[in-house]
Amino acid sequence: MNRIGSVARMDWSHDYFERGYAQRWRLGPPSSGVRSEAGGLCDLLRLAAADRVIDIGCGHGRHAVVIAERGVDVIGIDASASLLRRGQQLGAELGIRVRWVRGDMRWLPFKTGSADAAIMMDVVGFFDTEDEHDRTLREAARVLRTGGRIGLKVLNGRHVLDAFRERDHQESQGTTISISRTLSLDPPRMVERLSFSRGRGCEEYERRQRLYREDELRVALEDAGFDIVGAYASPDGTPFEQVRSSTIWIVGERRAMDDSHGHKESRPE
Repeated sequence: MNRIGSVARMDWSHDYFERGYAQRWRLGPPSSGVRSEAGGLCDLLRLAAADRVIDIGCGHGRHAVVIAERGVDVIGIDASASLLRRGQQLGAELGIRVRWVRGDMRWLPFKTGSADAAIMMDVVGFFDTEDEHDRTLREAARVLRTGGRIGLKVLNGRHVLDAFRERDHQESQGTTISISRTLSLDPPRMVERLSFSRGRGCEEYERRQRLYREDELRVALEDAGFDIVGAYASPDGTPFEQVRSSTIWIVGERRAMDDSHGHKESRPE
């Protein structure tokens, strides 16, 4: 695993993604649902064998390893050392080669125009300011060649707000997870406070997420340098419905745009 530069992390984010996230979701191998999602993404992104794809905020790499199985050159980048270690382990178990990089999605350590496609699965909206969220999308645009596509998935903010639940409970392999939620508006932001109880032990974490409507996400991607190809309820191409769809899957295509040095970007050799 490569580590490029320093990784600036907020306290809540570091604690949750280094420890709490794995306790909540268990980080198993790719499920049939993930395999189906990855197949749909490959079609929407028009991927061919040997194309280079960057999985931005890859977590433990469940989508990355499935896409790499198709012969695609996949790079997974995440700020969490523990999630990347699990990704390395998962790739080794499946015999799949993915390049793992520890880094910050606000400052991607890749050359301009060096990738054919990118994916961002449930990773937009976890910083504290709008400028940081916008920067992650601009960075994704920067590292893509002209015409390269991005596949992005987020919760449908309207659906979350319409069916907002202040409290929830989950059970995960003997651990009881109690969740309390609060909302703030303008822009919409949800804060979850999670308590993990197992036996006599208890750990607490916080998770903060900016909630996006589909129209807001379109504008943010367009401002970052993408033309919108389509918005979907799932990567199988099911049309997105503002009220009913729980998630937003958006595909954008990188416009030709001057880089930071005033030169036109071109596809890498």
